[in-house]
Amino acid sequence: MTIDKELSRFKVVKSHASIDQTETIIYENQATLNYVTPHFRVEADVEIPALKDGEVFTVGWVQAVTAMKFNNFYPMGQSSWELPELNNHRTTAVSDADGRQYPWYGVTTECVCVQGPRPPCTVRLSMNDNFSPTVSWAVPVGKDQPDSLQKVERDQSFKVWLVVKNEEKNTYKVLKGYKWRAVINIAVDCSLAQGMRAKLLEPKMQKQPEEIKDLSIPNSALHSPRANEAQKFVWRTKDTEIVFEVACTPRFCLQMLPEYSHKYHHRYAPYPMK
Repeated sequence: MTIDKELSRFKVVKSHASIDQTETIIYENQATLNYVTPHFRVEADVEIPALKDGEVFTVGWVQAVTAMKFNNFYPMGQSSWELPELNNHRTTAVSDADGRQYPWYGVTTECVCVQGPRPPCTVRLSMNDNFSPTVSWAVPVGKDQPDSLQKVERDQSFKVWLVVKNEEKNTYKVLKGYKWRAVINIAVDCSLAQGMRAKLLEPKMQKQPEEIKDLSIPNSALHSPRANEAQKFVWRTKDTEIVFEVACTPRFCLQMLPEYSHKYHHRYAPYPMK
């Protein structure tokens, strides 16, 4: 990543990152377990210098997934959300951009584009993130499966960078960086009545984010594919692995018998990652 002298004029006045000190909330519906995690929040005030005519810069937050384990356990196997690029060590980070304007996490409070001529000013940039997925009580492949979910384990790590981009030269500079992690463990007993099945295990409170001293950013964090496009939904038993290619916002559960002894690819998935 090339850095030019114009980018060095941008300064962070102050910044702060935190995770809400609340427990993950669990909801039990007829077909699914749903949970909502506490929010990661980060904001910064950035001093923007006076800009000359023709100068265009964008300042904002860039986030990438750096590790992900998301497993749902049943007596006959387990399902998981996976990022193959991370699992195979082909990259150290997968972009978590919203997909509308790479590389930014979002395009509202998360980034701002400034164009000269204009006087100096200070802008506040903020973002937040959390998970609110659904998990099937029943095995997510096959027909008329009984409710048998046993536990949910999720351990996901992120890095987030405050970045300024020279739009004319396509160069970047990282102004600030943080890393954060979400760990969720839920025990499930489907023999109990709905509303009493799921129990949140430790850690019930998430660790606070840490500032990154090394402000280098991998190229994969700045470009596609983003995590919502790169993720795969996988069903595994002792003899079977079925890999579902994921549509970005699927909201239905496939009815497919897990009768394959070889790897099988399907182009849809039951539920999204977040």
